[in-house]
Amino acid sequence: MASKVLVLIPTLTRPIMCRRAVESLLRQDFASWDLAIIKNGPAKLAGYTRALADVLEHPRIHLLSVGEAGLGNALNEGFTHFHHGHQYFANLEDDDEWNPAFLRLMYKEAQRSGADVTHCLQHQEPDRRQSNGGPMDTALIRRRNWINFPMCLFRSSLFRKTGGFCTDAGPATDWDWHLRCLQAGARYHFVPETLVTHHWHGGNYCLQSNGEYVRKRLKEGAYG
Repeated sequence: MASKVLVLIPTLTRPIMCRRAVESLLRQDFASWDLAIIKNGPAKLAGYTRALADVLEHPRIHLLSVGEAGLGNALNEGFTHFHHGHQYFANLEDDDEWNPAFLRLMYKEAQRSGADVTHCLQHQEPDRRQSNGGPMDTALIRRRNWINFPMCLFRSSLFRKTGGFCTDAGPATDWDWHLRCLQAGARYHFVPETLVTHHWHGGNYCLQSNGEYVRKRLKEGAYG
């Protein structure tokens, strides 16, 4: 019988941070999950196998090495390889952490509300540089994204409805995904609990782009 939630951690060159993210999953007080760590490209692969050697012995944790083709491709590969009847999936970024209650509370609220996307608040370390989250605002999200992947639990059927993750959006992959989820009629449910820690450091992926790909697509009317 499949676990209820498939967790995807795409990662490139941060094995130590990735281990911290995995450890936050292992601390969850909700046990029905499977984890796919998707190593994007060959760089530092040996470092990952060393840093994760003991946790990779866990029967529900898997490491998949794919070509270096970006965040969206890594998420698509991970979902396609490891989704086997999971009701939901979640994308935990390799430099972030979940509160031990994240999966339990998000799953409970997703079941109660019937929502396609259940999302919560985040805390930022060492300081705040972006929104901590909030209820979905369909007008605001056409101007900027404030709901990061680790703050969400997604119904698995969204992958088919949206055609998977965009492979061209780069650091704005989460923004593009939300816009396409809304276009597909996804229902959002906000949980006013702070269940994610977002860590700021010199290599944050989201600082590498201002979302020009998504803005161009918005002008073209691609999101309806």
